[in-house]
Amino acid sequence: MRQTCALVLSSLLLAPAVMADAESHRAAAERFLKLANAEEMTAPVYRQAEQVLAARFAQMGGSMQYESILREYRERAKVMLDAQLSWKAMRDEMIELYLPVFSEQEFDELAVFYQSPAGSKLMKHLPELTRASMGIARRRVEQVIAPQLEQLVVEMAAEVEARQTGSAAGRE
Repeated sequence: MRQTCALVLSSLLLAPAVMADAESHRAAAERFLKLANAEEMTAPVYRQAEQVLAARFAQMGGSMQYESILREYRERAKVMLDAQLSWKAMRDEMIELYLPVFSEQEFDELAVFYQSPAGSKLMKHLPELTRASMGIARRRVEQVIAPQLEQLVVEMAAEVEARQTGSAAGRE
């Protein structure tokens, strides 16, 4: 009984410390995500939605005299996107995504980096570097890998057909 009481008492005493650690870990994650401009990561989706609406408006024969309709639908799209993609809507999920990956200390170290001149420069250029990197990979896939994979499929089909033909001939 005495051990049970001691265990319960120690659990009650340690619980606030564990809660404080979890809260400060979450706070460190949120600080890092803000420094990493996570709030801005959905901006391309907003721009794309506006472009789609403008293009569809033009296809429908929309002219400047009906521009108020386009503005109204752009605003409705923004409200719809905000409900799902704003920082406020995504913050908790984003924090939960990063929490198991980085410790509080690592978040603090990342924050120091992102506040440095090199970190600021990285954040400024990272979107364009990421796009360009994906472009390099996409070109290689389209120009080199896709034709090579297609050749492998042709060779595989020929081998399967040869074995099927050989098996069929052996049964006759």
